[in-house]
Amino acid sequence: MKKTILAAAGLAMAVSVTLWAQPGFDEAKPYWDNRGDKASLKQAIAAYEKAYQENPSYELAERLSYAWYFQADAFEEGKQKSAGYYTGYEWGLKALCFDPGFKQRYEVDKKGMGDATSGLSLEFAGGIFWTATSYGKWGKMRNILKQLGPAKQARKMIIYLHSLDRNYYYGGPARWLGTYYAVAPGIAGGDMEKSKKHYEEAMAAAPGYLATKVLMAENYAAKVKDKALHDKLLDEVLAGDPDALPEVAIEQRVEQDKARRMKAEKFE
Repeated sequence: MKKTILAAAGLAMAVSVTLWAQPGFDEAKPYWDNRGDKASLKQAIAAYEKAYQENPSYELAERLSYAWYFQADAFEEGKQKSAGYYTGYEWGLKALCFDPGFKQRYEVDKKGMGDATSGLSLEFAGGIFWTATSYGKWGKMRNILKQLGPAKQARKMIIYLHSLDRNYYYGGPARWLGTYYAVAPGIAGGDMEKSKKHYEEAMAAAPGYLATKVLMAENYAAKVKDKALHDKLLDEVLAGDPDALPEVAIEQRVEQDKARRMKAEKFE
């Protein structure tokens, strides 16, 4: 296990070095490192977008997909939130189109994004994940997940990523599926037992990652009317150490803010 963790850390470091070598990342870094501040995050996004206009790359498009997603998730409400998620989705598709096979299948053959994802290599994991995650959050706000076609395509993307790396981004594929199966109606594959199973898989993969518990409380516990589980999950989030995962400490604090708001709301 120790060797596996060290190998993963080495890979993450290598990816980090590669990213900072890309045009635009050095300029945006001081702003991105302070992304818990909305104004700073906006400056980071502006720097990434300027760099992309001058020298388009998969890495910049992937980062912009996540950056727009995070801005919507952490800071926006209503229409601005929905628009931010959708912009994250659009940047994610731009990232995936850097793979010629995906571009051919999606833009020329007119396949759905989930069908077009099949065949992508693990190096496109971030593009797959942030495209589907942004789309999922946007779809939930717009009730799109209750439409069979788009929901099926988004789910296909994540099932494919799960087959490549089930632990990607702190158990991200299982966390996404846990939410999907809780939110989607039966006709689109909704299944509360599957939801619980996938949330538990994600928590086992990354026990210290707080968003999994927030999402399970919001989507699973609320739907099955389990107040004890709902409160237990949120209490664990609030008691968690956001700095235990320093690379996402900012995101962890956002999840704790969500948990505080959810605790203050009436459980129905």
